[in-house]
Amino acid sequence: MTYLVTGGAGFIGSYVVRNLIKQGEEVVVYDINTKENSIQQVLTQEELKEVNFVQGDIADAVGLLNTLREYEATKIIHLAYLLIPDSNKNPSVAVKVNCQGFNNILEAARILELERVVWASSVAVFGPPRFYADKYLPEEAAHHPVSVYGACKSLNEYMATYYFEKFKVNSIGLRFTIVYGLARIRGASAFTMELIEKPALNKSAVVPCGDDTIDWQYVEDAAQVTLMTCKVKETKTRIFNTKGDLRSVQDAAQYVQRLLPESDITLKPGTFGINWKYNTKRIGEEIGFKPRYSMERGIRETINTIRAKAHLPPV
Repeated sequence: MTYLVTGGAGFIGSYVVRNLIKQGEEVVVYDINTKENSIQQVLTQEELKEVNFVQGDIADAVGLLNTLREYEATKIIHLAYLLIPDSNKNPSVAVKVNCQGFNNILEAARILELERVVWASSVAVFGPPRFYADKYLPEEAAHHPVSVYGACKSLNEYMATYYFEKFKVNSIGLRFTIVYGLARIRGASAFTMELIEKPALNKSAVVPCGDDTIDWQYVEDAAQVTLMTCKVKETKTRIFNTKGDLRSVQDAAQYVQRLLPESDITLKPGTFGINWKYNTKRIGEEIGFKPRYSMERGIRETINTIRAKAHLPPV
């Protein structure tokens, strides 16, 4: 079986690709940036040799179709998006990449009758807590996005449902939260590396959104649930909430300082402005996924990986 991973050289994609290789699967990375990206930090040189790299734009429908046909891919893992804050800075590009690009994926899956598409949605489809009476939001909670990125994901969720009901395109979306770990270099979640990576390398850190309590989702968990979703049979739910560990930014900063007592961390006031509490009963029942990493375990593993690469002792 061959998997095509769009955005596979990026952050979450790198861990997904590495795990697929370890499982003996054939992998094609379709990414606009295959040379200087997260994957070079996550995979070993030997693992990189096992990957088929195709430099391609997700907005190029013909190139996407040709790649799928050439490698006879049967499943797509779609992770190629323009993230926050770049989507807000470039709305027209965001719509082209995030919406038209995703529609190209659905069309390719329809035309080629692919087995499954697993794609990254986001909790950014939701809005501030004031919009919600439920303490923990179910999958059907109303969308109130506060960013262009969130609005694009909201449209994608509609289109995925439409293609499933109209054309039986078998896609499953995963609403990721704040995904962090080694090689997180862009997106809203990149603030976590200000908090984790700089202290790990004995540098001062200035961290935004210091008043928030967020859902910390370690990248190994995000990769695992992605692969589990690829391999599960059928699900009643088409788009799942996911979660990691609901903890405050202050908790995280204090834990980093316990591990690294000399660290210099400044928390700036502010919040992300969205609800962070989600009901994830369905993903446990239908996919069988349960997070393995607490915030502490994920942060410690990230710090030690970063320090090992810099030839520093573990904590």
